[in-house]
Amino acid sequence: MLYRISDATAHSDLKVSVTWSDGVTAEVDLSPVLAKGPVFAALRDRIYFVTNMRVADDRLGLEWPNGVDFSADGLRFRAFPAEATEEFGDVPDRGRPVSGPTHRAA
Repeated sequence: MLYRISDATAHSDLKVSVTWSDGVTAEVDLSPVLAKGPVFAALRDRIYFVTNMRVADDRLGLEWPNGVDFSADGLRFRAFPAEATEEFGDVPDRGRPVSGPTHRAA
């Protein structure tokens, strides 16, 4: 499925609250991903993370000026791994940290 992001808010704890175009909202913890290499160094600066995140013009992801981006689909599947399993089958969990949903659309 191709998800689009309606709204997103970055938090200083390196989490993002994301609302997708179908009304589903979740908080996604990006800190474990951001800890994994030099490409994410700028995003580990909490002020940079919060003040520079934006929803991409096509609404297909979140992006920062240094070129780092996270797709709407990837964020959705990180938040709701069961949806990824439904769509792609039983894929081994690669240690994805998941925060539970804060709201589920009716």
